[in-house]
Amino acid sequence: GYDGDLLHGGRVAQCPNCGCDFRLRPARSYAEMEGLLGQPAEIEPPAVMAFDAQQRFLRRWILFLFFSIVIVLAAGYLVAASFPP
Repeated sequence: GYDGDLLHGGRVAQCPNCGCDFRLRPARSYAEMEGLLGQPAEIEPPAVMAFDAQQRFLRRWILFLFFSIVIVLAAGYLVAASFPP
């Protein structure tokens, strides 16, 4: 598998296929992933991925609120500017 530094010069920290964070999981050979050599190391990416998903959701929600407020303020300004003083 990928070790993280080999993918885009280390700038990408997530697997493009499954979204697993390379910084949190150990690198494994194909034989280890197929179960031919020993047991795979215990890792916790589901909890970390859930936290990352919550962070992304929160960021998107905040951006949505920000742009909604900007649009409402711009519309209010245009409506107020259309009436003569």
